[in-house]
Amino acid sequence: MNWGFIGFGRIARKFLESLMTVDGQTAYAFASRSNASALREEFSEVKIYESYEALLADPKVDIVYISTTHNFHCQNAIDALSAGKHVLCEKPMGISSAEILKMAEAAKTSGKFLMEAMWMRFLPAYREAIRRAKSGEIGQIMYLTGSFGFRSIDKLTKDGRLLNPDLAGGALYDVGVYPLTFAADLFGWEPKNFVAHAIKSDTGVDESIQIQMDFGGNRFAQLFGSIALVTSKEAYIYGEDGFIKLPMFWKAESFSIHKGEDIETVTLPFKSNGYVHEIEEVIGSIEKGKMESSLFSLNDSLMSARLVEKILSSILNKN
Repeated sequence: MNWGFIGFGRIARKFLESLMTVDGQTAYAFASRSNASALREEFSEVKIYESYEALLADPKVDIVYISTTHNFHCQNAIDALSAGKHVLCEKPMGISSAEILKMAEAAKTSGKFLMEAMWMRFLPAYREAIRRAKSGEIGQIMYLTGSFGFRSIDKLTKDGRLLNPDLAGGALYDVGVYPLTFAADLFGWEPKNFVAHAIKSDTGVDESIQIQMDFGGNRFAQLFGSIALVTSKEAYIYGEDGFIKLPMFWKAESFSIHKGEDIETVTLPFKSNGYVHEIEEVIGSIEKGKMESSLFSLNDSLMSARLVEKILSSILNKN
């Protein structure tokens, strides 16, 4: 398939690196409103468009990868679907459940494939760790923790993407969705209760957010996300008979199972830089005539957006 890129920043470059390793896939065209001239010089073999509309009008583009800022994802995806293109959209695919519903309806109307690029869920080590936890390897799962925190000093300004409310900035949107998805993979998307606390920036968005969740049946989760604080980026699954540790869980290539004094380390490296696995899921789904992925469905995207809405609403009026 010929891939068109809408937006071309740091993540798009990583995605491109993986795409180039997948047989039968071509990075055909890039569209950027801010750096088209520079891209034209760097990628002489790729068609470069200065507008998204021009890329979407190109009949040779089969599928569009969207990595613009979060606030533009919905309209970009709907425009691509309406132009008859399949779509893979970076997370969070929509910044509200209403946006997800609009995008899903556009996909249904167009008959084209749509998926949120939650790449973590497609990684071999991550998938195997979840499978073994659910299989009873460590007994009944009672508790899990996950943190994803980083600090990019040069971007933590009111003019940068991360703290800009107009660009859907904030820790929960940017990195908090990873521990939320981790919790959902073990306990589901609908906790019985949760309590969230956030440290807010001067712009009003969450710099750091802590979420305690009760899923009922003596199942609890402690999650943390931050764009202002570096954390270990580890996740743990605790069961009655032991625990599973996932270092750098959102890009895991290994995990360890701890049962008493016994420790088993499982290593399952990802291909290229990791984005290959979601690309292969997209290709395989489209080849089978599917309009969405069975591994990260449109309902997953909808349930994730609804949970994020509830969490953000709960911290809106807190100091």
